[in-house]
Amino acid sequence: MTTPETLWTRSAADLLSATSSRQPTPGGGSVAALSGAFGAGLVSMAARISVHKAQKTGETPEPALTTALDALEEVQGRLQRLADEDVAVFRAYVDATRLPKATDEEKASRRAALDRAGEAARAAPLGAAQACVEALEQAQACLEHVHPEVVSDVGAGAALLRGALEAALLTLDINLRHLEGEELTRLQPRRQELAARGELLAAGVLRGTREAIGAGA
Repeated sequence: MTTPETLWTRSAADLLSATSSRQPTPGGGSVAALSGAFGAGLVSMAARISVHKAQKTGETPEPALTTALDALEEVQGRLQRLADEDVAVFRAYVDATRLPKATDEEKASRRAALDRAGEAARAAPLGAAQACVEALEQAQACLEHVHPEVVSDVGAGAALLRGALEAALLTLDINLRHLEGEELTRLQPRRQELAARGELLAAGVLRGTREAIGAGA
């Protein structure tokens, strides 16, 4: 059985080269998920170091940190899958556009394939946006409990997650352009909710990070 292609076995240099090339993948959606996974990773690192430091001194780690680590691991795994999914979705859409359309039957089959590809192309960035917001929630929960030496990493992670969220939502937006009816009515409020929630969380974490750094100066 063929192993599914994944971005995660490619070198950083290769990914950067591919992103900068004329090739359409990895594009905005997959790079958003990649960036979000690294943002979540920075928050995880800060929590993990803080737990380790507490254990070394015989203290009980803050429960918020251990809870966050479990949640961030799940979110990060989801973002990893979504990065690959976004690439696969784009290729499925391109394949659908190349289907024959000479007969009514072929036209109907092509339209069904395009509809499926379009639905998947909206689901992937929406899922990435949701995951970024969840990671930002964990960054907020961690911030006041992490060791002072790694508080900047929580803020850095939140900054990456905010950018990843914006990128995912822009990818969603371009895939909503020609959508009408019930699905658009369903997706738009969710999109706005994620944007507002993510911005509020990111701004709060970044503000708290700066305050924590200033207090320790």
